[in-house]
Parts: sequence; structure tokens; C-alpha cells
Amino acid sequence: MRRAALPWRRRAVGAAFVALAGAAFALPVACAPTPTASCDLERLRHYPLAMAVENRALPLRLPDVFFPDPAGRDPGLDRDSLDAAGAAKLRAALERGLAGFRPGERPVLMLAAFDHWTAQGAGLKGFFVLPEGVFLDDVLETLDGAGLSEHAALVREGAALFGPRYGTQAERYARWSDGGGEIRDPALDAALDRLAERFRALPRPLDEAVRRVERSPDLAASYETLRAGTDADDRLRFLTGGLWRCLDHYGTPPAVAARLAALPTAHGRIIVTEIFQAEMLNGSVHQFFFNSSGGLAPDVADALDAMDLPGHAAAVRRGIAKFPSPFPRDLNTRRAFMARQDKAFDDALYELTGDVDDGKMQEAMVGIAREADILPR
Repeated sequence: MRRAALPWRRRAVGAAFVALAGAAFALPVACAPTPTASCDLERLRHYPLAMAVENRALPLRLPDVFFPDPAGRDPGLDRDSLDAAGAAKLRAALERGLAGFRPGERPVLMLAAFDHWTAQGAGLKGFFVLPEGVFLDDVLETLDGAGLSEHAALVREGAALFGPRYGTQAERYARWSDGGGEIRDPALDAALDRLAERFRALPRPLDEAVRRVERSPDLAASYETLRAGTDADDRLRFLTGGLWRCLDHYGTPPAVAARLAALPTAHGRIIVTEIFQAEMLNGSVHQFFFNSSGGLAPDVADALDAMDLPGHAAAVRRGIAKFPSPFPRDLNTRRAFMARQDKAFDDALYELTGDVDDGKMQEAMVGIAREADILPR
């Protein structure tokens, strides 16, 4: 049985929750993440101002979670299918959230929030079919006010694909997909993909947000204080975010192994441990083995041993022992094997979660990053 969430875990899950919120929706393969091939380890040594801006905007990305109805009249939203009433509640939550910031800071935070909504997975396509699409008018007002006319034009072009009425989020999603991975309107899907590609070619809205901060002495001073005061966990999160793209563990096992071998030892140990921890926090150790991440299981066990976490390493190896030898690093092979197993097999992998869910991996990653002098400054 899984342990109750510990304070460290609630903090870590809070950081991961926003990034994974879109997982509540069934996104077809067309919306799968597309990791980049760039890997600049030197850049990862510096914690940028942009991260302070992103962190400051984080509550606005899920306003219904961070700014609920103060009267307590709304028990929550069905984010899987927003109707007009749900959209109105979500927009009201955003309005409550923005009201808590200085007027001159609000466009900065909206640009950062919009950047996050369009930088994940499906990009601009996801914005239109997921809950964030209810903020269309707020986004257009922000883009127009920031002088980002090309961005605004593409957003308007995307909205027009759904017709003059635009429709509710539930209607837009249902027109696009059946929710089970099948595209209902291939022409719409293709048009949204083309639009998303054009949008990716433009400068990121976050870049303009940072420029606005830098141009304002008051904002620059405030955000530098935030940047300099960022704790070790957030600095590690920036490092692992970059290393995640470096490793790109969604590829073939030989390609992933080659990329892992090319990383310095400390970087490699940190990223395989972070991938394991992220899957465990988002779901369980069973989820880790079921997803692409599971191909890294032997590397995770070795990394945990090297970080003086023998109990955690042993838990991973108990999971590995449930599979044939040699361990199937290939995703399809591993999933085919798992599909043939019984409930006892699944339960055994789930139960390993309690053996590693104690915060010690996070502490170890911060420690090794400091020891190797790679924790971003």
C-alpha cells in the first residue's frame, strides 16, 4: 500500500502537477511530446530570470486550483469537459488571480502562462482543445497589448478554424477527438498542426515577458530577488528539465544508451533518477516500468547505488526481477510482457512505490549536483 503523501512529496508533486495537468485529457499520438535534440550543459549552470518569471506565473496556469471561489460555492470544475458555465468559472478564477498582482506585472504573467500552455506537447493545438482555450480573449488582449501581432494573428486564425461561434471547450475537443486516441476531424487536426508549427517558429511569449521585466527597474529588481532566492529544489528542477531534453528517453534503447553514455557521470545519474522519481510521483513504480522510462530501470538502480541509496536501488531491482532476463528495455516488448501478467504482478510493482517514496532521492540529487558543482547558480 502506498504511504500518505509526505510534506516533501506534496511540494514535489505541486511542481509536477501543473506540467502534468493536461494528462487528464486523452491526447492522441498527434499530441505526443516532441523532445528537442539540443543539449547545452554550460547553459544549465545558470538559473535564468525566465525561470523566476515562470515560477511567479505558475498559479495562473491553473487558476481554479490556486484561486478558488472565496465563497466556497463552487465544488470544482470538470476539466475533462468544460461547458459554458465551467468556462465562466475558470475565467473568473483567472480574474481573481490576476487581481492579486500589480497592474504592470499582469501582462508579464499572462505572457508566461500562455507560453507554458503553448510550449507543452501539442503546442498551440493543445491550447485550443484543452481547458486553457477558454482564455482566448484574455490571451488576445495580452498579445495585442504586448505588440506580438504575429502571435495574435495565428491565435485568431486557430480560433477561426472552429467557426464563428468558437464553441465550448467540450465541443471543440469532441469535434477534434473521441477522447480515446482517435482523431474525428483529420482536416482540423492537420490545420492545427500546421498552425502550431508556424507558432513554434516565432519567438516565445516568455522571451517578451522577460524583456518587459528587464525594461522595468522595479520589476527587474523584484524578479532578481526572486531568482537569487530560488531554493535548491527549483534549481535542480531547471537542471533536470534541460537534462530531460538531453537524454530524450523516448527513443530507441541503443540511441538512449548512447545519449546517456555521452553525459558526464553526475548528470547521467541525476537525470535517470529524476525520470524515475517523476513517474513514481505522477503515478507509481508500476507506471515507471510501463512507460518509456522503464527502459532505464537498470541505469536507475546503478545510479541509486552510486548515490548511497541501496534500499531504493534494491526496490528497483526487485521490479526488474519481475521481468524476463535480459531485462526488456524496448517499450513494446516490455508492455507486451506486462499485458500477459496477472493482478499480483501489477500489485507487486505498485507496492514498490512505498519503498522509494520518502524524499531521499530528491536530497541525493541535490547533493550530487552540489558536489559536482552543477547545481544552477
